[in-house]
Amino acid sequence: MMREGRRVQRKIWLLALILAQAACRASETAQPRGPVPIAPDPAPRVSDLTLEQVIAKALAARGGEEKLRAVKAVKMTGTMTTREVSAGPTTLLVAPRRYLRRIVQGASGALINAVDGAAAWEVSPRNGIVKPTPMSAPDAARFRRLADPQGPLLDWQAKGNKVGLVGKLSWQGQEVYKLELTYADGGVNHLYLDAQSFLPVRMVSSLYVPPLGKDIPVEYVYRDFREVAGVKWPFVEEGRAPDVDFKQAIVWQRIEVNPPIDDAAFSMERKSGR
Repeated sequence: MMREGRRVQRKIWLLALILAQAACRASETAQPRGPVPIAPDPAPRVSDLTLEQVIAKALAARGGEEKLRAVKAVKMTGTMTTREVSAGPTTLLVAPRRYLRRIVQGASGALINAVDGAAAWEVSPRNGIVKPTPMSAPDAARFRRLADPQGPLLDWQAKGNKVGLVGKLSWQGQEVYKLELTYADGGVNHLYLDAQSFLPVRMVSSLYVPPLGKDIPVEYVYRDFREVAGVKWPFVEEGRAPDVDFKQAIVWQRIEVNPPIDDAAFSMERKSGR
């Protein structure tokens, strides 16, 4: 009888344990998990290299100043995945003072962000912008910074940029050099260079969100560098802005250097039929 009683007690205890574990799992599932915020950087250490040395190594890692100066335009073709777009085909064309990103969304039309010198315009059918429309000033400034096929570190002083070396720190288990880029328009980006390869692996920027009335942090991560025309390019780009639950991933299937340029592709007047 005592043995039988112990068996019953063990079964009851085991059943209680199973129910408790199930309740914990149910509780975890029921609680919504929001986006993981961008963690603050650890305190940077003093760099073992000077700013000039870091920039020189970064330019050399991408292919060298001569190869970078030879880049007059870049065309990228691939797919973008966001919460609204599932592996949508996308093209990106960048030339000095010109930038064009077109994402085909299917039946609703194409999402377009474009810079053509002083003009900056967009088409966003899902936001009710079905014809080429001038961008807001903060968006225009942000996209103009991207209208540089050679990158912000090459001839940075001549471009009106300022670069500062914040220091050296650990990010995702790897050592990186952190640079602060201040553009001529006052915009600031933080660029993280792998301490071994000196290729850019991360950039933290800001995005002004009118409904929130403030700038929010945006993180971009770069992976899968490959050489095209003597210059290394990231074939995978991932971006996220946890404050607005935004995530995107771009995988480039093809990158072309110095392709033929179609001036009409950048022009708001021509796209508007004017």
